[in-house]
Amino acid sequence: MTPAIIETVTEQVLVRPESRGPDGRLISAAAFRTETAQRIVQDRRNVWFRAPCPEQITLDFVASLQRALKARGYYTGDLTGQLDVQTRRATRLYQEPLGINSERLSLATARRLGLVAGEFSK
Repeated sequence: MTPAIIETVTEQVLVRPESRGPDGRLISAAAFRTETAQRIVQDRRNVWFRAPCPEQITLDFVASLQRALKARGYYTGDLTGQLDVQTRRATRLYQEPLGINSERLSLATARRLGLVAGEFSK
């Protein structure tokens, strides 16, 4: 699931215009109020992709994933073999430019990193 993109717009709305005398002298200043509104620029949407089978996600596999992400500068933690927050964050950062905004490893990313055999595809 990709999150919705929400835009917040804040603007000053004229409540009362300024008032000037016949000689052009300012009698009362204009009054404004602040209005803030949000609108959805892009709805959230489901993103479907193939992923490695759960039985493939072993300690050795995750350690290899961490090593591959570390070699590319995405993972800075220790090679623990644990699919922890740091590993999932690095996975998301690596996959985002590939069009996959997910912390779950896609099969295409696993192939690209050399973790599973097969063609490079999205």
